[in-house]
Amino acid sequence: MADLTYYRHPQEVAARLEVSAFTLHQWTDQFAEFLSQEARSNDAGHPRRYTDEDLATLIMVKGLLNEGLSHDQVRQRLSELRAATQPAAVETESDNQTQTPAAGLPALPIAPAIAFISDTLHNVATSQQAVLNSQAANRELLGVVLQDNFNLKEENARLRERMLELERQMAQLGREQEARREALRTELEARMQDLQRMVMLQSRSGCLGGLFGIGR
Repeated sequence: MADLTYYRHPQEVAARLEVSAFTLHQWTDQFAEFLSQEARSNDAGHPRRYTDEDLATLIMVKGLLNEGLSHDQVRQRLSELRAATQPAAVETESDNQTQTPAAGLPALPIAPAIAFISDTLHNVATSQQAVLNSQAANRELLGVVLQDNFNLKEENARLRERMLELERQMAQLGREQEARREALRTELEARMQDLQRMVMLQSRSGCLGGLFGIGR
């Protein structure tokens, strides 16, 4: 069999997964049964080592968690995938005895399949995140538009109130001007009547003086 590639530094694996070293440590412990012995913690204090299949499995773990699955659900998915990729037993025709495949047969290439599935899930999760970000941006824009509309409504209400106040003031001024014109007309009529009386009095005085010889 070909030698497995080991990622001797957990920091490198964490960087490939785009997670923190603490998250990588948690996932390694929580899904240790699906990882190689080198990736699991040990009592000897040796540093962890991750194979290509470990990395593919962890990529799939990340994709499933990003989909919203719980740790138990992710563990169930990994178990189902492991069961589906295990070599089937072979039943001989001679004695109907069940035998496992002979040692040395190549194992099914599950790492590329897992990597493909995990990359697909990652792309789906990325697309979903982009949609969520777009929705959040649209909600913020809608909030701004609604706030602007609310401000415009308040401004329009103030303008309407101001216009109504101006109309009331103009109506009041019109009434006051009409009252002043009426007062002036009444005063003018009174003065005209006084003038007419004075003219009539003067006219009568002239007539009486002519009769009685006043002024001769």
